[in-house]
Parts: sequence; C-alpha cells; structure tokens
Amino acid sequence: MRRIKKDLLGNEKYFRNYLAYAKKIKKIAKKLLKDDKVRVIVFGSVVRANYTLDSDIDLLIISEKAPTEPKKISDLTSKMLEAIQDIYAPFEIHLVKPKVYESWYKRFIGDNYIEV
Repeated sequence: MRRIKKDLLGNEKYFRNYLAYAKKIKKIAKKLLKDDKVRVIVFGSVVRANYTLDSDIDLLIISEKAPTEPKKISDLTSKMLEAIQDIYAPFEIHLVKPKVYESWYKRFIGDNYIEV
C-alpha cells in the first residue's frame, strides 16, 4: 500500500506541470514523426480539473504521419515516454491522423481541451 501511495504522489509533478510536459512531448513527436505540423491536445480530467492522482493525463497527438498499426503506435508512444525519462509517467497518448481526429475525437472532446 505504501508503494502505491508513493507512486501516486510521484505522479503529482506531472499533474502540476502537465502543460510543460505536453510541450516536451510535442517537440519529441515532431522529431520522431518528422512532422513540423504536429498538433497536441490535452483533454480529459486534467483539463476539467476533476482528476485524482490515479487519473491519467490524456494527450492527443495529431499528425498526417501518424502510424495506423497498433504496434507502431505503441512503439512511438513508448519512445515519447522514454524521451521524458519516465516510461511510467501517467500520460495516455492517443496518436491519430487528422481524419480520425475530425471524424471522432473532435466530437468526443468537445470544447474541453487545451492545444499546446
């Protein structure tokens, strides 16, 4: 139980600084995807300010160069977390092409987001 509490308290730094981390991840995504037009949107409980320390921080990365194969998406998101030096950071990274954003995420997220 103490271990879990310690892990959750360790996540607090991400919630306090989620925009700074989102900007870092955007920079990393641009480099990994070789796409200067990458968009990063933060949404979910952190933006609504009703998160708990066991919540995740939802980041939507939108790029024409986003892969569609689950393995490639997983590999890229892992590389992004490795680049911020914490593969256990509480980020839920959604990596999609603009078409997927327009057809689903845009309606799902609504007006509750912050673009970095």
